[in-house]
Amino acid sequence: MRVAVIDVGSNSIKLLVADTGADGIPVEVTSRTLEVRISRGISSDRPHLLPEGMDKGIEAVLTLANDARVQGADRILAVATSAVRDAANGQEFHDRARIDAGVELRILSGMDEANLIGLGLTTDPALASLTQFSTFDLGGGSLEFLSFRNREVSFASSMPLGCVRLTEMFVGKPAEPLDDAESQKIGFHVTETIVN
Repeated sequence: MRVAVIDVGSNSIKLLVADTGADGIPVEVTSRTLEVRISRGISSDRPHLLPEGMDKGIEAVLTLANDARVQGADRILAVATSAVRDAANGQEFHDRARIDAGVELRILSGMDEANLIGLGLTTDPALASLTQFSTFDLGGGSLEFLSFRNREVSFASSMPLGCVRLTEMFVGKPAEPLDDAESQKIGFHVTETIVN
């Protein structure tokens, strides 16, 4: 069976088309990443997707869904993470993905996202020899932390500490080097979020 997955992230929207291998491990057919950054405004008190970000995001989903169909995908799965789940108008993005791109989009909770990252890591042949390890997945809107024991997820957490979110909150001039005061504010915020 050939399956396609579209991952709608805060910074990029990705496609993976894969066949099921003889051992049940996915075998990549093709992949593609479109840098869209739909998450502008994610750090506001009431996050929402801006019209231009939403339009670009839907266009990217349509493009990648068409790529998947050309590659002969039997099934297309689409998921959205922090930018869409945190946005007040995330449901509108969901509905437009279905109507405009013909894709049923699942908006993942933070814990769903963390656990699916864990599932993906345990199928990675490059990590097959590891039985106990920890990992961080830093996105634009959120940071997921996972700890594995005997190749099973023993702890998972998702926190609103993505790089776009923190940049919007604390960095005055993103094109310039981070100054000490901004770095300190980010450090305090990250510590407070993790502790609480």
